[in-house]
Amino acid sequence: MVDLVQRSWRVLATGFALASFLLGGAALASAVFPILAIRREGREARAQQLVHRTFRFYLGMLSGLGLIRLEVFGGERLAACRGKIIAANHPTLLDVVFLMALTPRARCIVKHELWDNRYLKGVVRAAGYIRNDLPPEAMIAACREALERGENLIVFPEGTRSRVSEPMHLHRGVANIAMLTGTAIQPVVISCDPPTLTKGEPWYRVPPRRPCFRLEIAPAMDVERFMAYPHRGLGARHLITELREFFTRGLVHG
Repeated sequence: MVDLVQRSWRVLATGFALASFLLGGAALASAVFPILAIRREGREARAQQLVHRTFRFYLGMLSGLGLIRLEVFGGERLAACRGKIIAANHPTLLDVVFLMALTPRARCIVKHELWDNRYLKGVVRAAGYIRNDLPPEAMIAACREALERGENLIVFPEGTRSRVSEPMHLHRGVANIAMLTGTAIQPVVISCDPPTLTKGEPWYRVPPRRPCFRLEIAPAMDVERFMAYPHRGLGARHLITELREFFTRGLVHG
């Protein structure tokens, strides 16, 4: 009986949390971001800082509701991160929230569908996030501009959330961006036990106990050795292979 009550509470609290996320994004876009944009200079940086603080508050709310536990190892690396590409695996719906909450200055490369999302389009546009369907030259130019300003670029090389029990597949986009801009990669391994909010899983299917999310932030990867290959495609392939092996080791031994 106690387990049933606790599980019912977590279903209700999860629904409340997801509604708060969507409605909160819409409220920020309609009421707060227009005020931040009155002074054009630095408006995207102000929007990014607001997103960072809002997500920190949101994680505190999730913990306070008893929905998650969060363990972070090497969090000081994200706090001090400047002008790097933050590359993480993508097991759950909350991954971007963790990374944005732990990284003061960050842009995301986001699915183009979010630019027309009723609740979140105002947030992604105000913060200057980068659409993933831009032409290659425009994509690299936008990434280089952000990185040269000292902003960090959050990328999920899988392109979408992982599917449980399926092999990890990484796209080469992150490797090409790193090599064309000469930017170090800050790898992050994200795991969740028991799994929840995975791809294809309805939000109301809560796990039998409170999930523990674990983030391991490793030392940054220097891309210069990959740029030494005679062809960029070959260097990108080796970089992606090493990144995939890093994620796999972290998930097995984390």
